[in-house]
Amino acid sequence: MKICLINPRFPLSLWDFSLCRDIDGSRFPFPPLPLATLAALTPAGHEITVCDENIGPLDLNIQADVVGITGYHAQKERVYELAGIFQAMGATVAIGGPIVRADNLEECAQHANAVFLGEAEYTWPQFIRDFEAKIIKPFYIQDTFVDMKDSPAPRFDLLDFKAYSSAVIETSRGCPHSCEFCAIPVRLGKGSRTKSTGQVMAEIYALHKLGADSIFIIDDNFLGNRKRAVELLAEIGRFAESIDYGVYFSCQFTIDTARDEEMLGLLEKANFRRVFIGIETPRKESLAAAKKNQNTRVDLLEAVRRIQARNIIVWGAFIVGFDGDDKNIFEEQFRFIQAAAIPVAMLGILQAIPGTPLYERLKAEGRLLKDGTGGITGAADGLLRTNVKLARMGMEELVPGYGRMARNIYGYGNFARRLVAAIKTGSKNGPPGRGNAGSKEIAAVLRLLRYYLLSPDPRRAFMFVRVISQTLIWDPRQLRTALMHLVVYKHLRLFYERTTR
Repeated sequence: MKICLINPRFPLSLWDFSLCRDIDGSRFPFPPLPLATLAALTPAGHEITVCDENIGPLDLNIQADVVGITGYHAQKERVYELAGIFQAMGATVAIGGPIVRADNLEECAQHANAVFLGEAEYTWPQFIRDFEAKIIKPFYIQDTFVDMKDSPAPRFDLLDFKAYSSAVIETSRGCPHSCEFCAIPVRLGKGSRTKSTGQVMAEIYALHKLGADSIFIIDDNFLGNRKRAVELLAEIGRFAESIDYGVYFSCQFTIDTARDEEMLGLLEKANFRRVFIGIETPRKESLAAAKKNQNTRVDLLEAVRRIQARNIIVWGAFIVGFDGDDKNIFEEQFRFIQAAAIPVAMLGILQAIPGTPLYERLKAEGRLLKDGTGGITGAADGLLRTNVKLARMGMEELVPGYGRMARNIYGYGNFARRLVAAIKTGSKNGPPGRGNAGSKEIAAVLRLLRYYLLSPDPRRAFMFVRVISQTLIWDPRQLRTALMHLVVYKHLRLFYERTTR
């Protein structure tokens, strides 16, 4: 049987970094890990192809018995379009991933022969058996959480890693926290379900063998199970040292990790160079109201500095529109982001995601607007929308205030100050974080030089010279970090300029 697994193209979004791919060699940020996992879950004896429309055109004449399509909400239109094309060709189409929720099963079923809700470790193999027996069901629903020990190593061999900026692995699912606006505890459970250390290290070794020099651990809270995290980080540290730090890592964890010196030390020794943290807001009353209690237990500025002192650059997620927010929040967020030296700040407007405690509360209060889930997807066409009737601001204050904040944060001088400060916060005594620059990287650096130094805007060229010169003076080993951020900056500046004007 021929099986084709498809990741549809994303529209322009905050997360796709499409506006800097001309510098980065047209590389998409991450490969479609869920599809590689589905391939590993498929019983032996079938011909499997993974197609990612984000790295090249999709062959719409592919002959397949089964076409599996995954997607996020931002990809919905393309998911349905592709499903219709392949159904018309006679293929059996299955749709799954975050796009499928309990409240839209019937909508998805209008476009597919089989719809998958929840994790697929048990339901996908059952679907393949049902297909072979010609008894497929319209819905495959996983209503309990799977044991992560049953999640196999993904079929990395089916992915073209040269087309991506970083490799990706998943070591755990779920989060022990209860943030009111977050869907993770609802979708993946409270607590932390983990793969064994042996499972994770086998995947890391496999990726290194395939040539990966950067691995992003995609877990929503990588350190959710501290005991397992300590054991795993010790193993990753030994691996990193054994290959002379030729692979660096990035991940997501919560800001209260800054209080754990042992954990920070393990992360540094394991060559973790970047972390994405949901900081949300500097207003503690808003954090407490949103039940993001882990952020109220630390001094946020000091916490960011403690992490960055370990040569781990902090990227942050920020939200405006909490019940306690008024028109002054935009300047307050800007001042905090500058003071914390967070070079990459992902800026969002509060959204109520179906199924979350926030959604249920606002529904009961009659404060839900009929506007989808707006900018929660990061898509450009929804960035300035919300499905929440804000408590202390109208859209006439929210939209221009958000736009001014975003453009200010990504002004040339403000970004340069944050990036240089973040690099200088780091220690000169950490792991070297080496990596061999290949021909594609050298070509990307040349394109980066052309973009900045041959710019008609002298401010752009000045910013580039300022960042590079100060990085070289402080610690030449951080040059790669500086260059990567200058690539990403192009996308972020253009994205926010286009979407907020």
